[in-house]
Amino acid sequence: MKFFKDIKIKDLIFKNFALKILAVILAAVLWIVIVNVDNPSQRKTISGITVNLLNGDVLTDMDYIYQVNSGSVISIVVKAPQTIVEELKASDFTAYADLSERAADSDKVPIHVSCNKEDIENQVDIISLRTEYVQLSIDNKVDRDFELTVDISGNPAEDYIVGGHSISPTTIKVTGAESIVSRIETAVLRYNVDGMTDNIDDAVVPVFLDAKGNEVNTDKLSVSRKTIRLKIDIFPTKWVPVNFSVSGEPEEGYEMTGYEPNLESVKIAASREQLASISAIDVPSGAIDITGLNQDTTLSAELLTYLPNGCTIVSSQNKLEVAVKFEKVVTAEIGIPVNDIKISGINNDYEYEITAGGGNTLTVEISGRESVINQINAGDLVLSADVSGRGEGRFKIPVAIEEDDRFTVVSDNYLDVLIIRIPEETTPEETTEATEETLPVDAQPQATLPEPESAE
Repeated sequence: MKFFKDIKIKDLIFKNFALKILAVILAAVLWIVIVNVDNPSQRKTISGITVNLLNGDVLTDMDYIYQVNSGSVISIVVKAPQTIVEELKASDFTAYADLSERAADSDKVPIHVSCNKEDIENQVDIISLRTEYVQLSIDNKVDRDFELTVDISGNPAEDYIVGGHSISPTTIKVTGAESIVSRIETAVLRYNVDGMTDNIDDAVVPVFLDAKGNEVNTDKLSVSRKTIRLKIDIFPTKWVPVNFSVSGEPEEGYEMTGYEPNLESVKIAASREQLASISAIDVPSGAIDITGLNQDTTLSAELLTYLPNGCTIVSSQNKLEVAVKFEKVVTAEIGIPVNDIKISGINNDYEYEITAGGGNTLTVEISGRESVINQINAGDLVLSADVSGRGEGRFKIPVAIEEDDRFTVVSDNYLDVLIIRIPEETTPEETTEATEETLPVDAQPQATLPEPESAE
């Protein structure tokens, strides 16, 4: 015990101090050697490490928008003891790029990587980063509203057509980099209706096109709506006749010679209920009115006006057009020889002296279209008069003219007919006897002719 008491603490520490330090160093080196022999350090490339972006509001607060062009996923080279390095994976590391570290007018941000496993972080050395910077695309942030249009392709089933369509909402807002948004010219809803027979109500994703009609990729843009509600009417069709009439009177002195419509029927489309209730299009009287007209013309009527709301005309012609022709009306006088007039009802007991106003020609006045009247002559008129039932006397007999659709008789036509009884034949004795009884001429009574008949 006395021996230990005689040894001083100071001597215990500092005596042969250099040798003691050397021993410690040799022990440490020996330990390292032993460790490296048993568990040597190795290098390893670890891929698939996602780089997180921090402080993005530094750019967005200045109305910038950014996209990562490269550097969002990186690979690193690490060094660690073999037992550790073999177990390392991408999730053991944290990588980030702080946008606040971006230099002015630069589009690069440095990447920082660290090991996030607390028990080994001090044993893992990050030797190098295969990608040292996040490469950004920085642009002005813009908002723009686009009117939506509809592009319907294909054909419905036979005897069906595409009617109207509606969309809701009618506009869409796009937010993103100015360089991309500025390329957009139109926003379109595309829909194919091949073979369809029923109305369509669907949610459609809009397509954005540039000025050349090429689709613009909007993956890096923000849109106010992902889909737009689109409704399309698919209508059945059928043919229906068009009924009309020509009304009114042309200018005095003219006649309508005919008319010709451009169509007799049209193809219409409507809902099944409406279509079943429509059998024809009736154009009202007065729609085709010739009042006061004197020249060839075409009168028209919009047929859709006379269909119920919701109906449409799908044939190539949807307007009634009536070509109307007119011609001037003229009068002419035609002389008919009395001998050419057929006389009926003659009694053989009488003689007939027939004249027309004291002459041998009856003048008949007719009226009609100028082109027709100029070609009519006396041989085209068939006249007759009936003297049946008349006794002796002078009569005004009406003349009948056979109807002809080419003209109209505008004059009142009569024949002057003198009817005289034929004396009966007598024997000579009767003649002498009668002569003796005959009074002087100036003493005989004057026979009075009956008054002429008035025109019937």
